[in-house]
Amino acid sequence: MDCIICGEEVVNENDRLQKKVKDYLRITNELDVKHLWIKQWKICYDCSESYTNASLVNNSEVLQKIEEQKKRKKQLVKVKRKQGPSGVARAHYIEKYIDYATCKAEEKGRNIAQPPYLKNSQQYDDAYITYVKSSTSTAVLIVRDRLKDIDTKGKWIDVRHMEKRFSSHYDGDFSFIIVELFSRKQKPTYPKKMEGETDSDYKNRIAYITWQTATADIDYQRTQGIKGDVYIVLPRLKNEHERMYDEHYILWDDKHRYFKRVRESNQYVSILKPPKWRYDIVATQKINHQQLRYIEKNLHQIIGKTHKKNGVTLSIFSPQKKKGTASKYEKGAKRRKKGIGKTDPRPV
Repeated sequence: MDCIICGEEVVNENDRLQKKVKDYLRITNELDVKHLWIKQWKICYDCSESYTNASLVNNSEVLQKIEEQKKRKKQLVKVKRKQGPSGVARAHYIEKYIDYATCKAEEKGRNIAQPPYLKNSQQYDDAYITYVKSSTSTAVLIVRDRLKDIDTKGKWIDVRHMEKRFSSHYDGDFSFIIVELFSRKQKPTYPKKMEGETDSDYKNRIAYITWQTATADIDYQRTQGIKGDVYIVLPRLKNEHERMYDEHYILWDDKHRYFKRVRESNQYVSILKPPKWRYDIVATQKINHQQLRYIEKNLHQIIGKTHKKNGVTLSIFSPQKKKGTASKYEKGAKRRKKGIGKTDPRPV
């Protein structure tokens, strides 16, 4: 308890304060203001010595001090409410806010190979909606926009195989992608932008027409036995904001019992920045259709190798030589070195 006059803590030193009350009660049966405050621990021993009952009741200077002390207490209560709980309870509510803010930051993350958002999905057929929501569309965007050593201009990109990186939580994190590029035999016809149509809606409509044309053209070329150029692509997903933090200024909401974010405060917590994903291309390789058939035949074993390696390399897509085996050329070189199979130059 603090003194209502000076603000110092009221302590019962050798029962001196309560002794005053007992002594006063021997003289009269009714306590005056001063001794009532002493009994209720409202004033400290020094103030009880400094002021008489009359000065406590009538002295304007003392009343002003009491009023100022009340204001200070109210301000302290407000500050404590803004600061929130303390100790273990505070740590609990801080942790709850950090978990909430981190989840929100994850939702706000951006991917540079993000497919378009279909606001009016009823305009499109189910196959296209499925394509946009799938990781196939992301794989197409990676090949189209991130590959520098492959010219995809004037080509349709058909994803033959794609494999999600083992133990990754994101469907767009690939360990490898295999694509086949077809020349654009059919050309899409794009309509003009309609009145009242937003730029994003028009862009989505154009993308839909492109997808329809590409699907039809690739299917037709396949029926005609046409084969495109095949490439293996090894992408790597990277967060540009990895280990970067934002300071969230927080304030305690006493009514709802949680911390909320505000513009200014003397309290803050560090929250991971919303991720900004980009794809780096580790390697690319052009393969022929015979190599593609080998990969398709041994796809299960190849995928198993990606589970064992953090950094996937192009070597896992080639046949591995068994130990102790050598090529015909190597065997012939060894035989010549030993002198086996040489013709005898002497005449018979």
